[in-house]
Formats: sequence, C-alpha cells, structure tokens
Amino acid sequence: SAAEPPQIVMFIYCWSKEYTSIKFCEEELNMNHNTTVDWIMYMREVCEYTLTNNSAKIGGVNRTVEIDESCFSKRKYNRGRFLPNQWVVGSICRETKETFLVPVPDRSARTLLPIIIEHVAAGTTIITDEWRSYQRLNQTFHHMTVNHSINFVDPNTLAHTNTIESSWGKIKSRNKKQWGTYRPMLNSYLVEYMWLKRYGTNNLFETTPPQTHPT
Repeated sequence: SAAEPPQIVMFIYCWSKEYTSIKFCEEELNMNHNTTVDWIMYMREVCEYTLTNNSAKIGGVNRTVEIDESCFSKRKYNRGRFLPNQWVVGSICRETKETFLVPVPDRSARTLLPIIIEHVAAGTTIITDEWRSYQRLNQTFHHMTVNHSINFVDPNTLAHTNTIESSWGKIKSRNKKQWGTYRPMLNSYLVEYMWLKRYGTNNLFETTPPQTHPT
C-alpha cells in the first residue's frame, strides 16, 4: 500500500537523520517493504537530480584530495557462483570533506584518469598510493604518492591516504546496513552518500534545498 502523508513526512525526517534502513521503516514507521524501497529510491533520485544539475568539482588551489579504489562485490549467487568484483574509485577533500564515488569496470589508467579529471578541480594536490594507473596524474595535478608496501605515511613528504581509506569502512558499513552489496542498488547508494557529504548538516530536515540549475 502507498505511504500516507504523515508517514511520508516522518520518513523524510528519518531519512535526513540516516535512520531509514528497511528494518527501521517496517518496525518504526509501519511501512511495508515495497513502499520503503520505493521511497528510498525516490529520495536517491532527488539526490541524483540535485548533484547532476549542481555539478561541482572537489578540491582546488590550496586543497588536498586523497584518491583510492575499493572492491564492493564479492558475493556468491546462484548455487555458489561468484559475481565479478565491482570496484569503486573514490576520493575525499581533506578541507571540505566532499567526496566522489564512481563504480568502475576496471582500474586501468584509461578508466581512472578521465574520472579524476572530471571530478577534481585544477590546482588540487592529489595524493594516491603508487598504483601504476595514477602515474600520469602529475601531468595535470600536483601529485604526491605513498608506497603502502613500506609505509602508511611517507616519512619525507608526510603524504598519506588514511582519510579515504578510513572512509571505505564507513561507506561499506552504511551500505550493508541499508542494502548489502546488491549491485543494482550500489550506484544509487553512492549518489545518496555523496549528496549527504555535500549538503548534510545537523539540521538537514530544516535546511532549504539547494537551487538546481538544469542544463
């Protein structure tokens, strides 16, 4: 059955507080499974629309962006068969905490470099590990690296990617709580996470939504 207006208001409020796991909505808001899924997906569509029509690169002059990749899918399905690994390239700006997260088919330079150039502003200092696909970043950005086979922090430059690496645990834990690693939902989840990192405040429910500028 469809959600009633009071339910919808409560759902949006709980969503703004990041309480809206399916279990929470069923038990606390008396919403059935299908209605909960519909409304979560609706909120994610709003997030995607807002980000698409208010696109902005992260980083910039005097800002540092850490970049890393992480694997999101190792689940079995259909009598023990395994899904191929689903990699996500992600970053976080140390100063603003804004992030981008993009599912990728592979970790080649041909795949990763255009995504980074699209999402990171000119003048940014970028820090990565020494994965070979990142080697050409120094042609566009001030690029620093850390060799993780030796140190977590480079002893000479103090370069590290600890911020983005610690973020993966939070991102995956939140994803598991809401959807697990169900692949069709992954991109919508990542969009929601990026929206919350850009616009989230302690009083998100009462915050005026950002103006959109359709292209």
